[in-house]
Amino acid sequence: MSGYRLTLRAPLGARVDFSAVTPAVLSLLSAEEAARLPVPYGTGTRLLGELFTVTPSGSDALFVSGDARLDFAGAGLAAGEIVVEGPVGVLAGSGMSGGRLVITGDAGDGLAAGLTGGRVEVAGSAGAQVGGPLAGDRQGMKGGVVHVAGNVGAGLGARLRGGLILVGGDAGPRAADGLIAGTIAVAGRLGAGAGRGMKRGTLLLAREPEAPAPGFVATGPQDFVMLALLGRRVPELAALFGGRLGPRAERLAGNRLAGGEGEMIILQ
Repeated sequence: MSGYRLTLRAPLGARVDFSAVTPAVLSLLSAEEAARLPVPYGTGTRLLGELFTVTPSGSDALFVSGDARLDFAGAGLAAGEIVVEGPVGVLAGSGMSGGRLVITGDAGDGLAAGLTGGRVEVAGSAGAQVGGPLAGDRQGMKGGVVHVAGNVGAGLGARLRGGLILVGGDAGPRAADGLIAGTIAVAGRLGAGAGRGMKRGTLLLAREPEAPAPGFVATGPQDFVMLALLGRRVPELAALFGGRLGPRAERLAGNRLAGGEGEMIILQ
């Protein structure tokens, strides 16, 4: 057992860049050495032990007290597990290629931006640009799984290239903007303007989308054998929609204005 529990000594007074604090890094350090790890804090740096008490967790996972100013939690994670007990700030799980990030509270903007692998779970809600591109990148999430139990903000899955995003609540406007591939499932309402510039990929919806972007064509109700197969292959996807998928659903094809061959499938 090489994991640690990091317990906040007090609410954070400035934003913290937590990207360098991972299970892999801490597994090489004693508790005393981990406490001396410098972390960016506001415009300067602080020692990890000045912000958190550092104690063995009794497992291989890293447990962390949450705070809305704790930015980049799990960013770049390649292996191992981080459990944040409470909220996090911006760009949690961004650039992950493996491992598991669990957040028991809410997450800020940019959750799982540029994700290529691994798994991100949020028990609360998340901000804008879930699974979107990292700054300077042209493509968003390329792989992995993101599951947000609550609502998400604008720009869900912008320029998504692959992977699976599950949203248990509502999604804000302009979801799937420029979506290239991958699957987004929304159990609540889907905000206006979804699918602008969408090339391929799938939006699975529990209800009619609210004013999708121009360029989608209704193809009518159809039987989708693949939905039942998908539900058995990915049980949590079926669970998002009450336990099973399909086989009957409405389909919108598009975005035709962008030459796209994607689809919005509205489950019945």
